[in-house]
Amino acid sequence: MDTSCSGVRICAALLLGLATVVPAWGQDDVEQGSTLPIDLPTALRLADERNLDVAIYVERVAEASARVAEARALAVPTLRIGGDYARHTGNIQETSGRVIDADRASRFAGAGVGLSVEIADAIFAPLVAKQDRAALVAAASANRHEVFVDVAAAYLRLLESRAAREVVQRALERALDLARLTADYAEAGEGLLADAEMAAVEPLLWEQRRLAIEEQTSTAAAELVRLLHLDAGVALEPTENEVPMLELVPIDVDVEALVARALADRPETEQYDALVAAAEADLKAQRYALFIPGVSLDYSTGRFGGALGSSIDDTGDRTDLALTLSWRFDGLGFGHRARTDEKRAQLRRVGLERDRLRDAIAAEVRESYARARSFKQQIEFADRAVARAQSAYGLNRDRIYDQEGLPLEALQAMQTLAAAEVAQVEARAEYSLAQIRLYTALGSPLTSQFP
Repeated sequence: MDTSCSGVRICAALLLGLATVVPAWGQDDVEQGSTLPIDLPTALRLADERNLDVAIYVERVAEASARVAEARALAVPTLRIGGDYARHTGNIQETSGRVIDADRASRFAGAGVGLSVEIADAIFAPLVAKQDRAALVAAASANRHEVFVDVAAAYLRLLESRAAREVVQRALERALDLARLTADYAEAGEGLLADAEMAAVEPLLWEQRRLAIEEQTSTAAAELVRLLHLDAGVALEPTENEVPMLELVPIDVDVEALVARALADRPETEQYDALVAAAEADLKAQRYALFIPGVSLDYSTGRFGGALGSSIDDTGDRTDLALTLSWRFDGLGFGHRARTDEKRAQLRRVGLERDRLRDAIAAEVRESYARARSFKQQIEFADRAVARAQSAYGLNRDRIYDQEGLPLEALQAMQTLAAAEVAQVEARAEYSLAQIRLYTALGSPLTSQFP
């Protein structure tokens, strides 16, 4: 528990430190229409500096810090400095009940201290507010981790679409080459016109796929620009040409050890530990409220004077002190009992939500681990498939140029090669994304791996 609290304090310091740079986040330091070279570490750094979700949580933590200070001020007296002037003419009732016609004035100038507080609130409200702030700090860390995952996923999608575009471009060039050869064979009388027409369809299909890939590339870039809070006119230019093979978590370890690590290190666990502590403090406040009195204190001192008519004389020193202790029994105690039952149910609910969270964390780790293992194996098969498809296409193409086969015979080999290359790109992207999700599911921010 000490380690958890220490982690919360560290996160609080980091988030409050980030608050000092919030005004710079809204500035357009990247000009519209410019090109921004970007890689994964740069994208994560920009997310930490500019992402609006991160900035919003910084402000929420600042609000919670202010509520802590406000709760601590419940037991602090209020100081009043000033004066008053009173003027009365007409009927007024004496203490004895007799009504008289009066004409009088009075004046007071001085200072006073007032305090009116429920002691139970003064004791427990700061504890509740402090735990609520700790929960928000942990939630801000969890949100920050998730933002990094979203940014990394958008960056990988951008690289994947660009790599797929290269595959489609190569396939288009092969299809155009095949269409030319088939047309030449048909003109020379060595092939069928029907085959030439069929081969001419293939470039059109790849042109259509190229346009679809261009749309995917633009969509991925737009999503990354949104997450980084950049100007919509900024063009992102990845410095990497291929989808990286990220190795963040070994996939030959015991998954249960990874689950235990995640349950210990996830900021969401700290968040719910703090929420449980806040609910416990709230329940204690209700339990002890009947036995702890409220305090009302008023003290003033100054110069007071008054007289008949509008003149002020007979001025002298005056001091007033009033102290009241009171015990409240709302609804003859039934209201207090209802609030206690409410806080007890709230504590049970937060405890159940914490258990649900632990189950979700364990499932998330196992799912990410399974995906990482699966795509690791899929990459091996995809690499072998690409190698075989390249060989098959090369052999078929050689046969055509050696006039040992018809151009149309290479069509299936060409389609198989393109499909294998696309599958290879997708497997690499999905593996890296699974690694990112697994690494984050263990409670580690991506910036610790990509500073």
